[in-house]
Amino acid sequence: MRSPHSTAAATSSSPVYQVGVIGGGQLAWMMERGARALDLGLRIQTPQPTDPAVAIARGVVYGAIDDAEATARLAQQCQVITFENEFIDLAALAALEQQGTLFRPSLAALTPLLDKYDQRRYLRDHGLPTPDFIALPQTVTEADLMQLGLPVVLKVRRHGYDGQGTKILRDRSQISAALELIHQSQTDWLLETFIPFQRELAIMVARSVTGEVAT
Repeated sequence: MRSPHSTAAATSSSPVYQVGVIGGGQLAWMMERGARALDLGLRIQTPQPTDPAVAIARGVVYGAIDDAEATARLAQQCQVITFENEFIDLAALAALEQQGTLFRPSLAALTPLLDKYDQRRYLRDHGLPTPDFIALPQTVTEADLMQLGLPVVLKVRRHGYDGQGTKILRDRSQISAALELIHQSQTDWLLETFIPFQRELAIMVARSVTGEVAT
C-alpha cells in the first residue's frame, strides 16, 4: 500500500526487489548504477525534493533521516532497508525491527558506529589502528584540549562528516575559539591526535547473510 506522503517515479518496468534507502544525498544517488545492474528498485527516505537521489528513485518518502514514522512508510514499499549515513534514531528503528522490518546492515552492526567515541573504542578493541583519542567533558577546559598535545582534531561525536563538525587545532591561538564553540554547542565532542596524510583511500567490503565476502 502506497503512502499518500510518498511519490513514485514513472518507470517502464518494475524490479522484483525493492530496496529502501534512508538518506537521499550523493551516496544514495551513487547506488543507482549498481542497483540498476542488479535489477533492484531504490526507494528513498529524504527531507527535500531537491536532494540528489530523488532524481533516480522509483519512490520517495519525504521525511527527516531520523523520522521513524517516515521509515515505517518506507518499509511498506520495500523488502529491505539500508542506510546512506548513520544519522538515524536507533531506538526508534529498533521498534520497527521488532515488528519485522529488515535492516541491512543490521541495527546491531550500526550500534557501535553512530557515536565517534564508541566507534574509536570499537576499532581499538578489535585491534585496528586508531589515533589517540579522548571524550571531552561538558565542562571542557584548556587543559582538557591540551591533553594530547598539538595538533589535534576536535570532532562532534554524532552527525559530523567531512569538514562538518570537525576542527583542526594546530596551535594555542586556536584554543580559546574552540572552547567557545564547545560551550555554545549542545552536543558531545571527541578529541584525537592529528594524523598527517597525503591521500585518503577507502575499501568497500560487503558480506552476504550466508557469509560470502566481496571487496
